[in-house]
Amino acid sequence: MKKRIISALLCTVLISASVMGSGAFALDVKISPEIPAYVDVTKVTPADAQAIYKEIKDTLSFQEYIQRNWNNLPIEKDMDLYNSKEAWVGKPGDILIAAIDPGNTDMNAISMGSLTTHSAFVDSDPKMVLELFQDGIENHVNDWRTRYKKILVVRPKVDQKIIADAIAYGHTRIGTPFSYFTNMFEKTKIDKYYCSQYVWDCYVKSGADLDGNGGKAVFPYDFLRSDKVSIVYKQG
Repeated sequence: MKKRIISALLCTVLISASVMGSGAFALDVKISPEIPAYVDVTKVTPADAQAIYKEIKDTLSFQEYIQRNWNNLPIEKDMDLYNSKEAWVGKPGDILIAAIDPGNTDMNAISMGSLTTHSAFVDSDPKMVLELFQDGIENHVNDWRTRYKKILVVRPKVDQKIIADAIAYGHTRIGTPFSYFTNMFEKTKIDKYYCSQYVWDCYVKSGADLDGNGGKAVFPYDFLRSDKVSIVYKQG
């Protein structure tokens, strides 16, 4: 049941519901016998559709891998974060990832990450984050330590200038609207954002591509695959 719920949510998030009508086709292989995968052929070629399907399947598999190995993830512990009593978490430029947490019943947390995943990154003032909400990009209070039960703090292993530039660029994008579907598999199209696309774009514009699998989309857990980051804190 848990696997079906996660798969269903991701399929809903990753594939627009509008493609269920005419002009859509089902891929030959399904993510689950109960969950058909559809792609709008008016927007992508069959080859692109197959690539998208493979990326969705790979994303689901990797999320399940992280769930299974949650207690054994390699962590280069930043003891400042573990010893801190502050409400905020992370240091400037750190990427915050909310892990799958079906036990979190808070509706805002559910809508922005608890049942799938969500990401943001820490501002130059670590009490704040640069984060995408449903109303667009915000410079928001860093309440991740309490907002989510299960989180990872991922630190880019890059020059401080890249981190400073990513933060500065992130501020120029405040107010950019949110969309799951418009640019989901066009990660370089940035008139609208989804959460991890925003984080990725801020870093790639500053000289560091942190998408660990280089797919058409960039999902929060894709940062964990990059050799340019390390996990420095785990909660939950």
